[in-house]
Amino acid sequence: MVLNGDLSHRRAALILGDDPVNALGVARNLGRVGVRVSRLGATDSGIFHSRYIKSTVVVPDIDHCSDVEYVNALKSAVLDVDCKLVLFPLSDLHVLKVARNASTLADRFLPITSSLSTCETLVNKRQFYKSLAGIGIPHPATCFPGSPEEFETSAERIGYPVFLKPEISPLFSQKFHCKGFVARDREELLRHLKTIEGSGLAVVMQEIIPGSANCLHGCAGLRTESESLLFCYRRLREFPAGFGTGSLQESIPLFVGRTRLLEYLEHIGYTGIFEAEFKLDPRDNVYKLIEINARAWWQTTHATVSGLNVVTAAYDHATGIPVNAQTYRVGTKWVHLYNDFFAARESGLGFLGWLRSLQGEKVFDIWAADDLRPMLSFISKLAVSKLSR
Repeated sequence: MVLNGDLSHRRAALILGDDPVNALGVARNLGRVGVRVSRLGATDSGIFHSRYIKSTVVVPDIDHCSDVEYVNALKSAVLDVDCKLVLFPLSDLHVLKVARNASTLADRFLPITSSLSTCETLVNKRQFYKSLAGIGIPHPATCFPGSPEEFETSAERIGYPVFLKPEISPLFSQKFHCKGFVARDREELLRHLKTIEGSGLAVVMQEIIPGSANCLHGCAGLRTESESLLFCYRRLREFPAGFGTGSLQESIPLFVGRTRLLEYLEHIGYTGIFEAEFKLDPRDNVYKLIEINARAWWQTTHATVSGLNVVTAAYDHATGIPVNAQTYRVGTKWVHLYNDFFAARESGLGFLGWLRSLQGEKVFDIWAADDLRPMLSFISKLAVSKLSR
């Protein structure tokens, strides 16, 4: 199904996936500089009806179809476009599909993804942590047990609590609606393993580095063959606490020099948009690398409001426009408005204290003054959900 009519435009992009926060961020970044954006996903809802998403094509099985069907779906989605479109995957599954079919898509699209082998290294957590260990990059202690007995032995060696983390995050998230399982003792470990066993999904075991949300830091940006645009932030609040997603973060000075991130990206040959997540370990004051997303991330508009439009830079690079070094402002904020309200309440912060904590230059996940329909749709859907209870 195609919505909103003609797509013909000399500057155009296709975003791939069903994450509304990520989709809105990418579409607004591109749309505000004149790029015409369309979207391909498995679902559609009012939250995607942004003024900057000019059309939506819905293919219900797009996440699980064959490569041939996937390529055909992408090409059918943009039949009315008279130029090559830049592809922006919103999820790891789309990253792998685009990288795997790069040569077949090349006649109609300009991907921003890196090579398939590089993307697989970052998306598959077993490969990722083994590659980090191979060159001594600091990261949480990680084991790869194959049987319940090996999981028990590894947990004893690491020390409870431990985190059971999926090898392929999107598949696990679709099944269990969480990032992983925390096991605080042997009984809880065996119970989680029993739950996971029925899914057929593989997991790794990892230590849980101590520290609150404030210990979580990120370095995101764009790496090309000749330039790296970098944006650093730290998490102020998250929801739910522990293994939730960031609900409030602020930009901070570059700390990448205290890590080996750029060395690692060079080592694996990665180019493209990325977001690397670290936890500053209070035990040794070392930044431990948690993961690297090989795609656009939730808070791309945070970099933009700080003065660094990474998404537009990626678009320009894909279309042959040189990318120049840029700086950003420190102290800006990104807010997931709904989640952060509950995160603040969970931490004991009153309503007025919460509002004060949001002061300063900022941008929101869904709300935007020049793009009201997504927020109105979110509020409407929330009200219906509350009333139905």
